[in-house]
Amino acid sequence: MKALLRWLGRTLGAALTLVLVIVLLPHASRFASSVLPDLSDTAVTASATLARNLQQSARLETTLAEEEGVLESSTNALFLGQVQQITVHYTYRASLGIDLSKVQVKVAGNTITLLLPEMEVLSDSLTPEEISKDDFWYPLTEERLQTLLNQEQERCRSYYLEEHSQSDQAWADAIAVLESTVSQWITLGNDRFTIEYAPLAQAGES
Repeated sequence: MKALLRWLGRTLGAALTLVLVIVLLPHASRFASSVLPDLSDTAVTASATLARNLQQSARLETTLAEEEGVLESSTNALFLGQVQQITVHYTYRASLGIDLSKVQVKVAGNTITLLLPEMEVLSDSLTPEEISKDDFWYPLTEERLQTLLNQEQERCRSYYLEEHSQSDQAWADAIAVLESTVSQWITLGNDRFTIEYAPLAQAGES
């Protein structure tokens, strides 16, 4: 008889516990939601804000380049030899950065990843500082001078773009400037989500 009573007591206790769990489970879920907010929803909302502002923004300057250079050109003619010699001392200036409209935003849990496009030359100029010429037999025209300057500017542009696109320091500078820009749109440095950066080209290859 005592064994039967113990068995009934255990059975009723288990049933009561199950009923209590079923009744209190919705309340516990609501309490947990209030204490532990949905981080993924926060990240999604922040990523939408980022994507909208990035698409509406222009290109972002991250690096400035300035250097003095010398352009030399000579022209030879049959039988006469050299008929024109030109030396141009110039200053080349370039603004490099990224096109914010090409930045892609991805969300995984509470992590937002900004995929950055390759750096590009936003604007540049080549300013002649001093021009020396020996062109008695073949006078230098403004058109030829401008052609030579344009070619030298294109050469400088390609050189600096390649140099900075492969530079770790240029990448770090780009992230620092972008973080400063992003912080104007959303609050950074909290524990609700994190922001990471990665090259867009590498993401496309994976």
